[in-house]
Amino acid sequence: MNSTKEIPSRYKQAMIPALIMGVLTNLYIASVLIFVGAYEALFSPAIGTVVFLVCFFLMNTDKISAQLTFLIVAYCVAFEVAIHTYFLGWDSGFIYFMFLLPIVFLLNTQWEKWMIIFFNSSIVLITFIIFYLYHDEEAAHLISAEAESFINLFNVTGTGLIVVVIMLYFSQSISKKDESLMEANIELERQNVEISAQHEHQKILLKEIHHRVKNNLQIISSLMSLQRRAVADKEVVEVLNDSRRRVEAIALIHQKLYQDNRVNRVDFKSYLEEIMESQQEVTPHIKCNVEAVELILNLDTAVPLGLIISEMIVNSIKHAFGNVEDPELNVILSRDGDDYELILKDNGIGFPLDFDLAKPQSLGTEIIIALTDQIKAKIEHSNDNGAQFKISFREKVSDV
Repeated sequence: MNSTKEIPSRYKQAMIPALIMGVLTNLYIASVLIFVGAYEALFSPAIGTVVFLVCFFLMNTDKISAQLTFLIVAYCVAFEVAIHTYFLGWDSGFIYFMFLLPIVFLLNTQWEKWMIIFFNSSIVLITFIIFYLYHDEEAAHLISAEAESFINLFNVTGTGLIVVVIMLYFSQSISKKDESLMEANIELERQNVEISAQHEHQKILLKEIHHRVKNNLQIISSLMSLQRRAVADKEVVEVLNDSRRRVEAIALIHQKLYQDNRVNRVDFKSYLEEIMESQQEVTPHIKCNVEAVELILNLDTAVPLGLIISEMIVNSIKHAFGNVEDPELNVILSRDGDDYELILKDNGIGFPLDFDLAKPQSLGTEIIIALTDQIKAKIEHSNDNGAQFKISFREKVSDV
C-alpha cells in the first residue's frame, strides 16, 4: 500500500463521523432554538444541516476531498457559532464548538505549513471577534438564566461527546486499516521471499547450464584434437585447429559466466587477461600484454567480441612476425564515457598493401567483419610499426 494515499484515506474516515455528528448537532441546536422560542435563528442550523449533508455526499462520491470538506464545514460551524451566540448570548456556550475545529483539523498530518498557520490563526481570530462582539452584550433573544445554564451544560457536554465519538471512530478505522496493512505486508514479504528463492534457484540453474555448455564445448574441442591427429592433410589440420580455437574461445566465455555471480554478464577485462595468458603459454616467444579498463559485458556482446579477439590474435600469430626478433602482441581496452575502444596491435610486418576489410580474403577476416556488424561496432585497420585493428563499440556497464 502507498502510505501517501493512506493518510488522506484515514482523514476521510475521521470526517465521516464528524459530518454525521454535525448533522445531529444541528438538529439538537434547532430543538434548542424551538424550545426557547428563537424561531428567527432557525435558518442557521437549517443551512448548516444542508451544508453538512451536501459535503457528506460529495466526499463519499469523491467529488471533493476530505480536506476541502473539512474547510467548508469548519467555516460553516464558525458562522453558526457566531449566529447562535448573537441570538442566545455568550454564556449559552456555543463557543465551545469552536474548539472542535483545530482538533479535527490536526487529525490530518498532511496539511501544508502555511495552511496550518492560516487555518488556526483564522479560527483564533474568529473566536476573538465573537468574544469581542458578544461577551458583554445582551443576547438578541432573551432567555432565563436557568435555560442559559442548561444550554451551556448541554453544549460543553455535546462538544466533549463529539470529540470522543470522532476519536473512537478514527482510532477504530486506523486499527482496522493497520491490521489490513500488516496482513498485506506479511503477504508481500512472503512473496518476496518466494521470488528471491526462485531467483536464486534460477541463478543456480543458469550457472549449471553455463558449466555444462563449457564442458560440452571442451568435449568438442577434444574431439577435434583427436580428429586432427588422424588427418594427414595440412590444410584440414589447419581448419581443425582454427575451429578448435574458436570453440575454446566460446568455452572460456561460459567458464567466466559459471565462475561469476552475474551469470549473464562477463568480466571482459578478466577474459582478455586470461585469453592472453593462455596465448603466452602456447607461444612463449611472443610477449603478450593487456591494458584494459574494467568492463562488464552482456553475453550477446561478449561472445562475438571474444571470437573477434581470438581471430585477430591468430591472424597476428600466423602472418605478423616472420623474422621479427622480439615479437610482441598488445591488447588495449579504453573507455570514453559510454564509448569503448578495443585495439589489438602487433610489432610485425604490418598489413599487405592490398589488404581491404571490405574485401576479406580469408575466413577469419569474414568472421571478424560479420561479428563486428552483429554487435554494431566500427572496425578500422592501420599500419603503425606493425598491424593494428581498432574496434569501437558501446555497452551499458553494470557495477563491478
